[in-house]
Order: sequence, then structure tokens, then C-alpha cells
Amino acid sequence: MALCEAGGQATGAELLVLGRAYHATLGLVTVYRTLDLLLSLGLVRKLHLAEGCHTYALSLTGGRNETCGNEPHSHGHHVICQRCNRAVEFEGCDLGAALAAAEAQTGFHVLEHWLEMFGICPACRESESYSEAARSANQRINE
Repeated sequence: MALCEAGGQATGAELLVLGRAYHATLGLVTVYRTLDLLLSLGLVRKLHLAEGCHTYALSLTGGRNETCGNEPHSHGHHVICQRCNRAVEFEGCDLGAALAAAEAQTGFHVLEHWLEMFGICPACRESESYSEAARSANQRINE
């Protein structure tokens, strides 16, 4: 419930605050144990943020296996905003050549993978554009 209220993505600490609205004595250990269970069921994903922290997001796949190449996997791929940390899961898994190259170079047999890309989301780009436009307008006024 708390993860849904957080817009589908939150840190453990944020989930603790939201969860305490339902259970005042909820502890952080319980939050992380629940997140571990939800991770094992494929209902949430652990996302690694650029600053080394992580957040949790609802899984688009809902625990169902997707097919990636010839191997079944239960995973998703994400694009994460470097400004607001918003994460969006996207479908598609055309990594066959990259996986084959990794196996050839390392000798490993790749069993699983995850893909996280970082960038600037549309909302942050829009606010940045607005900020740049406002700065430009202020410079013209001050000249």
C-alpha cells in the first residue's frame, strides 16, 4: 500500500514513514524484510541510484517470467532520472549480442542481468528549460 502511495517507487526510509500511517510501531527492519520478500516474489525491483543508494519500484511484470533471448528471466529494465530519481520500467530485451560478447570475453556463462540507464526525465528537462528561459529573461532585463 505504501509503495503505491509513493507513486510506485520509494526508499526503505520513505516506506517506513508512509507505513507508519497504517501501523504506528512499524520498524525499519520489518520494512526491509517485507521488501526482500516482495523482491523474491518479483513484485518489486531494487533500483540502484547514481549516488550509490537504492530505491524500490513496483514491478511491471508482476512476478511473471519474461523471455529474454532463449533464457527465461523475471526482470525489468529501467531508466532513472539523475535529478529527481524517478524510475520508469521499460520492456524489451535485445541484449543478445552484448551477453554473447560478455561471455566470450570473460568465460562466464551469463545466467541473469539487469539494465539501468540514467538520464533526465521529461519533467526535469521541462523545468530545466523553464529555469534556463527564466535566467535568460532575467539577464535581458538586467542588461
